Amino acid sequence: MNRPLDSYDIRILDHWQKEGDIGPVAMSEHVHLSPSQCSRRMHYLRQAGYIDRMAAILNSEQIGIGVHAYVLVSLRTHEAKWLDAFHARIQELDEVQECQSLTGEADIILKVATRDLASFNDFLMRELLTKPEVAKARSSIILENLKSTTTLPMRFAERT
Repeated sequence: MNRPLDSYDIRILDHWQKEGDIGPVAMSEHVHLSPSQCSRRMHYLRQAGYIDRMAAILNSEQIGIGVHAYVLVSLRTHEAKWLDAFHARIQELDEVQECQSLTGEADIILKVATRDLASFNDFLMRELLTKPEVAKARSSIILENLKSTTTLPMRFAERT
């Protein structure tokens, strides 16, 4: 059973979101605890499941990703075998960064990244619209990224 988070745990998690490769010594300067205390707490937070995974956030322009888009997908049916097939297909597509099921008009929203408009069109035509599970899809290309973050608002974290 996890112990409740205290203010130090929350400060560690908050800073960790912003600087994922930070070690206990540098963390101690940010949260005003000793490096050994930070090390123990960081270890606990990992073991308790507060950290899903650590990852580098790459510069998409630097590696040649020029098109980001959201695609709203409506499925033909919600039968289990069709849903399983769609879910399995999506897991295999590197272009799909995120996939969530929705309430409302569309069933699924995809966040997609491709090299250019031609590769985005290829993705739509070959990997999405021609698949039997898909009834229709509407896409919106991102023109300008006004805010993008992976940090969660820590003011909602449950604490002691």
